Amino acid sequence: MAARKRVLVTGATGGIGGAIAEAFAAGGDTVIATGRSRDGLAELVERCRSAPGPVETIAGDLTDEAFAGELAQAAAPVDILVNSVGWVRHVPFLESDPADWEKSWRLNVHSVLVLTRLVARGMAARKTGQIVNIGSVLGDRVYRYMLSYAASKHALRGISRGLRLELAEHGIKVTEIAPGLVDTGLLDEIDHPEVLAAYAARKYPPLEPTDIAEAAVAATRAAPNACPELVVVNPMGQTP
Repeated sequence: MAARKRVLVTGATGGIGGAIAEAFAAGGDTVIATGRSRDGLAELVERCRSAPGPVETIAGDLTDEAFAGELAQAAAPVDILVNSVGWVRHVPFLESDPADWEKSWRLNVHSVLVLTRLVARGMAARKTGQIVNIGSVLGDRVYRYMLSYAASKHALRGISRGLRLELAEHGIKVTEIAPGLVDTGLLDEIDHPEVLAAYAARKYPPLEPTDIAEAAVAATRAAPNACPELVVVNPMGQTP
């Protein structure tokens, strides 16, 4: 039986992050789950109560660099870091709000860089570890109504590539999981009529968060010398 890993999962209060935390706990790993909602984290613990792997929770805002430092210290030593935090506002560009651009960038990009550097330093000292970034198919394309989000996922694609180049010599793997459309709570926040109509017109069902969780866990089960670099998971029927 494989040794139990310590897995730090961000954005774990629901959606993809919550499903990933549950999947690692179900596999027997120790999960340190973080997110802004204490209630959401409490619900995660309840769902994982019978799982073989324990779930610890630390609530806080990753855009606060002081909290990121506290989190990295409390979670150490981290064997696997899953950067699943993310936020998007669906809206036509001409109606978009620069405050939303900044929020998306700070959470989807800047906070990932801050926490990853903190955690990766410990991994480098031990010469082992894996970083899993939950990106998007928007890492190399753009869809309507998601310009600033696509920009942040383009940046995350570059971050994953850069980390892979710099951290391999320290024994650290870097994997990007790139989902297509997934049925998460983010879709529930759409209120623009034009965007709602566009989603209603799609001809395929979205993925479930558990589909992405399975891909993330599988990527960390690869042989020691095998590094899954980019795993794209699309719903059947979704086209570029």
